[in-house]
Amino acid sequence: MSELYFPSTSPDESNDDGPSSAAELQAALCGLLCMDSEANRANWHKKIFVHYAPSEDDLLDLTILFDDTIQALNSLDFDLKLDLADDNASLPSRLASMTNWCQGLIFGLGVSGLTDETDLSAESKEYIADVINISQIREADLDESEEDESNFEELVEYLRMGLFLLHGELQPVTQQEDITEH
Repeated sequence: MSELYFPSTSPDESNDDGPSSAAELQAALCGLLCMDSEANRANWHKKIFVHYAPSEDDLLDLTILFDDTIQALNSLDFDLKLDLADDNASLPSRLASMTNWCQGLIFGLGVSGLTDETDLSAESKEYIADVINISQIREADLDESEEDESNFEELVEYLRMGLFLLHGELQPVTQQEDITEH
């Protein structure tokens, strides 16, 4: 996935109007898609960014991000790749992008209507609580050891697969939808 530029993702122009990184943006969209079955590829960003009027190029990038993300979430191959810092980046950089991703997911779920009253399975509630906890991990918690590297990779896979669990619970594919897709 390409690095997208949006006004709120620039540190110089951050105004607390939505996600502040590509990782947060992808995750916010994932949260939106988990909660909102009516999310529209042409204007989904209006639920994420309050005061953002995208240019034509940005709108095209947002549409591509939407299409790629919804296709990956609905894939039977579970092929969604979290938009995190590259594997060759330092562990603290990758950790920062992972915590941003977690914050974005919580943001997307929240702006899309997730509340304490939302009916969720125990597994989904645990996943959301874990996402909140992971979003609070800080660089100071790292030793940059082999064990931390392994733990990081396990957390990324947990976040990825938990997202499929949450999406499947909140947006289940019905028999009729499954039949019409084939």
